[in-house]
Amino acid sequence: MADSRRNSIEEIRQKLNILDVVSEYVTVKRAGKNLKGLCPFHSEKTPSFTVNEDYQSWHCFGCGEHGDVFSFVMKIENLTFAEALERLAKRAGVELKPAGGFQINRRELLAKVNSVSAAYYSSILKKSLYAQQYLQSRGVTQDTITLFGIGYSLPDWDTLCKHLESKRISLKDAAEVGLVVLNNRNNTMYDRFRNRIVFPIHDIQSRVIGFGGRAVGDDIPKYLNSPETPLFNKSRMLYGLNFARKSITELGYVIVVEGYMDVVTAHQAGFVNSVATMGTALTTDHIKLLSRYTNKVVLSYDSDSAGMKAALKSATMFIEADIDVRIVRLPKGADPDSMIREGRTAEYSSIVSNALPLIDYKLALLTEKYDANIPSGRTAILKEAARIIADVDLFVERERYIKDLITYHPNLDIGNTKAQNQIRADVESIIKRKNRPAAVNIKQKAVSSVPSAVIIAENMILKALLKGHDKSELVIESLTPDHFKRDASRNAAKLIFEKYTKALPIIPASLIDEADDAAGKYISELIMSDNEPPVTDKALQDCIKRILKSKKSYKTSDILAPYIKQGNIKTDNNKEQTMQDLETYLRESGKLPNTKGSKGV
Repeated sequence: MADSRRNSIEEIRQKLNILDVVSEYVTVKRAGKNLKGLCPFHSEKTPSFTVNEDYQSWHCFGCGEHGDVFSFVMKIENLTFAEALERLAKRAGVELKPAGGFQINRRELLAKVNSVSAAYYSSILKKSLYAQQYLQSRGVTQDTITLFGIGYSLPDWDTLCKHLESKRISLKDAAEVGLVVLNNRNNTMYDRFRNRIVFPIHDIQSRVIGFGGRAVGDDIPKYLNSPETPLFNKSRMLYGLNFARKSITELGYVIVVEGYMDVVTAHQAGFVNSVATMGTALTTDHIKLLSRYTNKVVLSYDSDSAGMKAALKSATMFIEADIDVRIVRLPKGADPDSMIREGRTAEYSSIVSNALPLIDYKLALLTEKYDANIPSGRTAILKEAARIIADVDLFVERERYIKDLITYHPNLDIGNTKAQNQIRADVESIIKRKNRPAAVNIKQKAVSSVPSAVIIAENMILKALLKGHDKSELVIESLTPDHFKRDASRNAAKLIFEKYTKALPIIPASLIDEADDAAGKYISELIMSDNEPPVTDKALQDCIKRILKSKKSYKTSDILAPYIKQGNIKTDNNKEQTMQDLETYLRESGKLPNTKGSKGV
């Protein structure tokens, strides 16, 4: 790596506080010397994502991901190192010189195309009485239009093309972000969005990365999104999250709706923790994105068959990700947007507050599917309900559902207990047929062993070196990296010892960057961990002795074999003499420190 590039990287590290960057994506709270929050890279209930300002590093003790401010931005924004470098350099006010292999950040250029286009659509809306009247008919206020940056695209084929050209923006760049389309027949460009209300789609930092267009007339499709581009992937983005993320954290849950208008109307009515997928089914990436901010989700999809089907599928995915999910049961034919526009905000709020768990929602749908007023309808409800309840693992929960179903039993006159027993027998029969023993869903806990004294000693010694302990020189004089037993600690020691011998500064974030994956993870865990005892002079000296002594734990034959083969020590039956010869050889060859009073290897 060129010196100028390395110098720029270190300058950015010095000028930026990793906490400021991370806090834009993850809510973290003080926990001792560190800050902790829910990991943005995997789903979890208990915060294990840790940030340390002293070392300017982050580490997740759940999934093992770790690094510095550069690796965090690269991973969370899906950027290359060059792209993350340029973004952070701009933030830190560090000028990157063209020399040294810096690449032009194409993403920033494309983002500018989107930004200019969003401003253009907004200006057109202000001039179009037709588009304004449409939004007014949908109950959208001017404040909401301004907040979301809503615009309008004219019916003409090339008005945006002409505007971008007037701004000296390449139409090829506009085509790359999906704003214009190439007509292969005559090799001309035309606007993708025409006669549509345009919703700019923002990333979490409120940069415009794409657009959604809602047809004002009868144009097909009704909703049109930007295509997949270097900036926009609808399977990874949620509309409105940039506006909702703080409220999601404060309120403790998120409301997931289906479309742009649902989000806009919901926010306007005070449901500011609402977001939506964009013309695509919920994905695991969406779930990971939401899990950064909350572990509780309320699904508020339309009440038509497609909406109910989507809710059932999405709820199952959230449950598999160990996220608490509830489903809103809207009145027949309703959706969040229509209920709010009709002035039924209080009713909608109550429905959201009383959203149902997945099993309850499934059972509730049966009463809409079958007529509970006739025997055949009640029998059908019981038959399907038994299959649904059979998926419930907890016996107590199953019993609660079984008890709720007795009112549908055709022979209720036989008594509540008998009716309940018959329903239970049906459920247990299904469980038996499915052959689903309770142990199937129980994750085996990994057996963890208590760290040995040597491992604790290694951790303390390397942590002391990372902190620049007063006795660091004693460590360097007494040990070599080869004294460390584990690959990760040994490789970490090599990097740290090299810095000391060359009188270079010890910067943990840089060491993590230089290390291999295992050693980098080890260093990251080491600087974030609070488990080790205080590093005192005596403790450090004891750790050195412990590691040196640990070498004796090997079998004598294992230690001597390579040296005997090389002819470096004598071979006789006097084991004590042989060990002395070995120690003399190792000290003379510099492989052991020449410390007075040492006995054995």
